[in-house]
Amino acid sequence: MKKVLLILLTVVFGLTFVGCESKGGKTAIEVQVVKSNAPQSGVSVYMFKENSWINSTAFRTPFYADKTVVTDHAGVARFELLDVVDLNPELINPQTTFYFATFKDGTDTMTGQTAVTIKKGETKQVTIRL
Repeated sequence: MKKVLLILLTVVFGLTFVGCESKGGKTAIEVQVVKSNAPQSGVSVYMFKENSWINSTAFRTPFYADKTVVTDHAGVARFELLDVVDLNPELINPQTTFYFATFKDGTDTMTGQTAVTIKKGETKQVTIRL
């Protein structure tokens, strides 16, 4: 009897986690980098959370970025966002704003930037023009 109860609880508990993950879908932001309307591959795109971006311009360098993704052959850097780590958990304001920037190779000189506000389960596309 204990064995059946343990198996039942394990199945129910496991389905609870699977169900929670699939409700909102994945949250992602795709940043395309273009120069003269041509996609730029191999460019590092840096993601900054709203607090670090707004509080000080001194933190707008690659060193303080929360994530970095290199653009693919189509000039797109895809950022997969994690619910607990990246997204705003508040029920009153369930959206989060992220800032993205590119920098001149090996320097803190910004070459382009953009921002996007997103909710859990959405996928959005934005462009940085160099």
